[in-house]
Amino acid sequence: MNISITAATLAIALSSSAAAAAPLSVPFDFSHGAIGLDVTVKGAPLYMILDTGVDPSAIDIARADALGLKVDRAAGGEASGEGDAKEAKVFPATIDTLAIAGRSFAPIDALAIDMGTLSASYGRTLDGVLGFSFLTDKIVVIDYGKRTLGILDRAADAIPAIRSCAKRWSVALRSFEGDSIPVIPAFRFGAASAPISLDTGSNGGIAFYKTALDLPGVRGALTEKGETAITGARGGARAKTYVLNATIGFGPFTLPAGEIVTLRNEEGSTDTRVANIGNKIFAAMGLKMLLDYRARQMTFYGDCR
Repeated sequence: MNISITAATLAIALSSSAAAAAPLSVPFDFSHGAIGLDVTVKGAPLYMILDTGVDPSAIDIARADALGLKVDRAAGGEASGEGDAKEAKVFPATIDTLAIAGRSFAPIDALAIDMGTLSASYGRTLDGVLGFSFLTDKIVVIDYGKRTLGILDRAADAIPAIRSCAKRWSVALRSFEGDSIPVIPAFRFGAASAPISLDTGSNGGIAFYKTALDLPGVRGALTEKGETAITGARGGARAKTYVLNATIGFGPFTLPAGEIVTLRNEEGSTDTRVANIGNKIFAAMGLKMLLDYRARQMTFYGDCR
């Protein structure tokens, strides 16, 4: 099962007002391939994932109602993205009194949505998604090897976590116009390179958009494998899968040929992104990922002892 929650940028964009947090390090649950976090809202224990692509954040509408969170049902809209559902309503909401490991955060803008289908596909109940409205003023370090998330005051606070890493690569934290998902500008597929989106909400690996097939050597490097189920904000769908018989990577980080890719219906573009890359790839590379949303910079570390 391939869940790509952040492939779906939700339709209503709201502003962010999250406050900076003091340095904090917490374990995350990677048993379902995403960055799962135990949090509390109004003192109630919830399970959410950290997602670099959703804008704003999201919360299950039934959970929001049960907790008495503010949900504006007069301003509802439609979610966009993965899935074949004819209707997927979302409503502006606010997640307040959010805490992680006892550390409180300022209220964040969100969308309330029925997360039942996502939960069923994911394999456990998802109460919400911490997306761009949470991350926008944060500095976070994701350690795939140790399965820990750091929320930092300063980028220098990451030094204890990354000092043992032999490889380092840094690039501006940018997206394409009209979106907030980070883009790695020159991700390699064999001898070709093109921009991809960095998706910590996906428990998959490589999701190609149609434009990727036109990259030099890519179409010929694909061997059809079958189909897989994908799930997004608009429910479930099916996608073809292939084996990519070419190395992949970015900066000094490389994986050998043989990764499984899915092919999505979105056209994509070499001016925006030709693929969406999920946690499976970054974990296989053994990366530590420093995302500094304040300074708009991201740095990746590898070969860590």
